[in-house]
Amino acid sequence: MRWLRHFQSLRRLQGDARESGERGAATIIVAGLMVALLGFAALAVDVGALYAEKAQLQNGADAAALAIATDCAGGSCGNSTTTGNQFANSNANDNSSGAVVTFPAATTVRVVTNARDAGSGANSFSLFFAQAFGIETATVNATAEASWGAPSAATTLPWTVSECVFKKYLSPAQLASLNSTGNFTGDPIPTHLLLRYDTNAPTVPGCAAQNGYQPGGFGWLVTNSGCTTDVSISATVNGQTGNHFPNAAACNTALAHIMDEPALIPLFKTATGNGSNAKYTLVGFAAFKVTGYKFSGSGGVVDPAAPSCTGNCRGLQGYFDRFVSLEDGMTSTGGTPNYGASVVTLTK
Repeated sequence: MRWLRHFQSLRRLQGDARESGERGAATIIVAGLMVALLGFAALAVDVGALYAEKAQLQNGADAAALAIATDCAGGSCGNSTTTGNQFANSNANDNSSGAVVTFPAATTVRVVTNARDAGSGANSFSLFFAQAFGIETATVNATAEASWGAPSAATTLPWTVSECVFKKYLSPAQLASLNSTGNFTGDPIPTHLLLRYDTNAPTVPGCAAQNGYQPGGFGWLVTNSGCTTDVSISATVNGQTGNHFPNAAACNTALAHIMDEPALIPLFKTATGNGSNAKYTLVGFAAFKVTGYKFSGSGGVVDPAAPSCTGNCRGLQGYFDRFVSLEDGMTSTGGTPNYGASVVTLTK
């Protein structure tokens, strides 16, 4: 029986050895799996955080570029670095984003935003799980570019006024700049004026009468439908007659909706014919702020600061202003004189 007990003891020892080896192998496998799981955690958490940071930086770069371009289009870029940092930081959850502002072209601004740990001047983004693998930080940045310029095509109310009249409301320095460079800084002189749509339109010294009207008036443009018309600069467009807004039944309230806000108005260089045979050669867009109007029927608005429009008078009251738009639907191809109306677009 001794040999049986000895044999059983050997069996137990062999079994214990096998179990110990299996436990050791399992420990190695578990350790390997833990490393892999930690790697996947680093990938999921840190990469997700990087994507979120990248999105914030891109939003900040876009906002900063558009804000600076809008300032520049308005006549003065101001302190572009301060503006860039303000908008970049306000779009970061930690309110910290290093913004670098440059101007690669005369009418283009580039903003590069960089991830920056709060309280640190270094451009870096701290990682969490990846630190276990010796990777403590990552570099994350975003770039945006915005350009501005005079619109070459737009959808506007169906009206037009003489370029010569517009120029009368620029200072001598502004006029000289526009004539020599195609652009000017500052706002036009905000004198309230009356643009009449009738043969009694006022004369404007230095501006010739065209198509039977004195230059102090305006003309209606043909609309296909609705209350607006699609206008392209350097094109000749047809005019139309009428003592009221075209398509009056549907558009009587159009002017009321834009009261006291700058609106695009096409400028014509020359006009031929009259009435329904009128043709206007357009050269650019100005911004006109309507402060009053009177047409056939009722519902007019009187601006006491502008020349009066009574009796058979039909016309618009208001003044030339600046206009900057970020809306879609306007294009800027460059080379068009800037009469104070600008469009701003993200180009990158």
